[in-house]
Amino acid sequence: MKRKFLFAIVGLMLLSASCNQRKVPNTDIEVARAFIKDILENNFKEAETYVLKEETNKQYFDLFKKEYESKSREELENYKNADIIINEISPVSDSVSIVNYSNSYKKDKSNKVKMVRVDGQWFVDLKYTFSGNM
Repeated sequence: MKRKFLFAIVGLMLLSASCNQRKVPNTDIEVARAFIKDILENNFKEAETYVLKEETNKQYFDLFKKEYESKSREELENYKNADIIINEISPVSDSVSIVNYSNSYKKDKSNKVKMVRVDGQWFVDLKYTFSGNM
């Protein structure tokens, strides 16, 4: 009886842990969506995990974070509740694509992020977003 009870508890713990885990995005569009959603929700710690690891990208991310955090509480709440609108996905090559998007809060303002695949994993390259195609 004790054994069955122990197995039931362990099973529930494993089920609970698996439900709380975030799905890891694998494609360029999944990573772009996860990054954009994290930004809209003011979750910069998680968003930064999707940014290509290099100094210029880190500087752009820090500048963007500062600017975003200076917005009013009401505006941040509007962004948090916004839906992502993917306007266009432009594949440049098998390891680069450009995602043009907007959100339901600021529909008229579209943005672009460059997605790059490095060692089989997709990342956001902010250099394109801030400086155009370099």
